[in-house]
Amino acid sequence: MTDISSFTPDTSSAAAALDGAKKTTAEKTKQAKEAVSKAVKSARETATEVAQQTRTFASEKAKVGAAWTRDKAQVAHHVAEDHPMGVALGAFAIGLGVGFLIARNLD
Repeated sequence: MTDISSFTPDTSSAAAALDGAKKTTAEKTKQAKEAVSKAVKSARETATEVAQQTRTFASEKAKVGAAWTRDKAQVAHHVAEDHPMGVALGAFAIGLGVGFLIARNLD
């Protein structure tokens, strides 16, 4: 005859395995939460650092751009005062060139 006890699991070993699985799952869940927490913290720090660098870069470039524009505007103003007819003819020629290019692209 067949011994039926060989087919039924031992309840003590099954309970121990279940407890081990619960502990392993709890530990892995805890590790996953810690990893996510570290990742979020790292992402937050990186975003803050990038934002600060961007603000600093934009501020510096705005100052340089303003100084450059002011200087170029002063030079252009002096040239326009010294050579008004040359500036007018140059602007007219540039307008003709740009108009020609635009008209050519519309066809």
